[in-house]
Amino acid sequence: MSNTIVMNTLTGAVTEYDWAFQSIAPCHAGDATGLYALGGSTDAGRPIVATVTTGTKHWGSTLKKFVAAVYFAMRGTGTGKLTVHCPTADMSFSYLFPVRPSGVSRAVTGRGIRENYLAFTFQNPDGDDFALDRIEVLSYPSTTRRI
Repeated sequence: MSNTIVMNTLTGAVTEYDWAFQSIAPCHAGDATGLYALGGSTDAGRPIVATVTTGTKHWGSTLKKFVAAVYFAMRGTGTGKLTVHCPTADMSFSYLFPVRPSGVSRAVTGRGIRENYLAFTFQNPDGDDFALDRIEVLSYPSTTRRI
């Protein structure tokens, strides 16, 4: 099965769906078998889980970075899941956190992450609605460690 890739031409945001649709519009999608209505809060009775992943970024100097916490400027409810990706070490670490009604939520990370190149993923594991505006990473450089 192939995926459908959708691009928002106003923002440049790209989304990939595991659908084999040939055509897609805001409320409908179609393929060789027919036309489908899009909408609702579930996908065939299952929660709709969304994933947002940043690109891998080098974090300034060559000193290794300690990630203390990741803050999310967002609206929503339920539980969020942060995954910290360390591509050079081929490892990732996941953390659940409550989505707070105040508009800012925080995921506290483990103390062992020491990397320069990092990427971050936000996910709504229970399918809760959310609007994510910003991901802010609180990191501190090591005083001596570069390798």
